Amino acid sequence: MSGFKEILVCSDASENIEPTLKTALTVARRFRSHIDAVHIHREPSCVLPVPVVTSDMAGFVVNDVVTAEETALAETADQTRRIFEKFIERENIRPLAEPGPDADEITAEYRELYGSADETLAWSSRVADLTVLPRPDPSSPAEDAFGIMNAVLMESGAAVLVAPSSSPVSVGDRIAVVWDASEEAAKTVTFALPFLKKAREVVLIETAAPNPELAGVDFLKKRLKRHGVDATLLTVPETSSVSALGDELIRQTCGRFDLLVMGAYTQSNMRRWILGSTTKYMVEHADIPLFMAH
Repeated sequence: MSGFKEILVCSDASENIEPTLKTALTVARRFRSHIDAVHIHREPSCVLPVPVVTSDMAGFVVNDVVTAEETALAETADQTRRIFEKFIERENIRPLAEPGPDADEITAEYRELYGSADETLAWSSRVADLTVLPRPDPSSPAEDAFGIMNAVLMESGAAVLVAPSSSPVSVGDRIAVVWDASEEAAKTVTFALPFLKKAREVVLIETAAPNPELAGVDFLKKRLKRHGVDATLLTVPETSSVSALGDELIRQTCGRFDLLVMGAYTQSNMRRWILGSTTKYMVEHADIPLFMAH
């Protein structure tokens, strides 16, 4: 892959929309890309208040609930569109849906899709080079963001870039790659090659060496060298504690690097259930752009 020319962005009217759009734009400027900002217009959930007094009243209650929820969803969509339009006007981005004759022009479009957010984005991500998602907020009462992230990671077959909570100054100038020789890490490195080739600094962080004779970090360094990427090496102590490993990765990367490349959900479901997930821990605690694939 020569670059990320088609960037899908999950956009809504939450407080994370500006950092998410800005992250996507920062990448688009690096690769001269098209930004496809998608808002998922969900169907009304039609949750009835309890108790429903009589069956005769049920129809009226349903209608009132659906009408109120449809209105709220429409207002959210309108607000999101306004934020997007102000954003591209401020950043001087030309709105364009179809590919133009100038492949190096940064363009953007806004679309509203209907349906389940996780399923819709997972399908849409399959025809994008990169999907940029807002950072899930663990304190939010509506935890759709984690479900969406997991669906895109597990079902799209493509890479995901999780935006930080504040707009980044740069994305991909200084890159840290977490290497544990897993299939997911190997796939993520391949997806990240366009970033790695353009970076000013690349550091390979080895967190485990299950088969150093065949897939150790030295072999990864040699492979990247053939692509023109001159990386340095760093080893962190192996640990069975998700939080200890996550804290060490955060200490080594946040504040120094502007992109962290790592495989997502590299452990089995059982190990994640028992020990926890390094992926989820990093998403919750590492406020740095995270480039991941499964």
